[in-house]
Amino acid sequence: MNSRSQYFQHLFEQFFEQCRSGLPGHGNYTEDAISELLEDFAQLSNKLAGDDALECGQSLLCRIIAHFPDLTPMMHRDLLWYFGGDCLHFLSDSELEQYQQLEERYYQQTAAEDDSQSGHYRDLRAKVFGMH
Repeated sequence: MNSRSQYFQHLFEQFFEQCRSGLPGHGNYTEDAISELLEDFAQLSNKLAGDDALECGQSLLCRIIAHFPDLTPMMHRDLLWYFGGDCLHFLSDSELEQYQQLEERYYQQTAAEDDSQSGHYRDLRAKVFGMH
């Protein structure tokens, strides 16, 4: 697994864990809605590297934004980029430009060298987004 895949999988698992620990007993949602959402998270987590993961992820994140708005601030914006599609509507033009620049630089660098460093994508992201 390359550093890019590891980075996004970590963000997804982190968001899933926050929802798993914060949703049960939440007064704004029915237990059925919470159970269904957590089940969908678990299913997506199991097939994150699969062919239909992006489509399922788009559906899940868009559903969270529409029906679980208090979870949205916990969602890392990078997940919107990763799953793409309808999720991109929730990113600003400047964010989209930064993500495009990040992807271009990442693929240029990985073509020239080995991507075995687990922090490679994260470090490159920090540089592109002005965090270093």
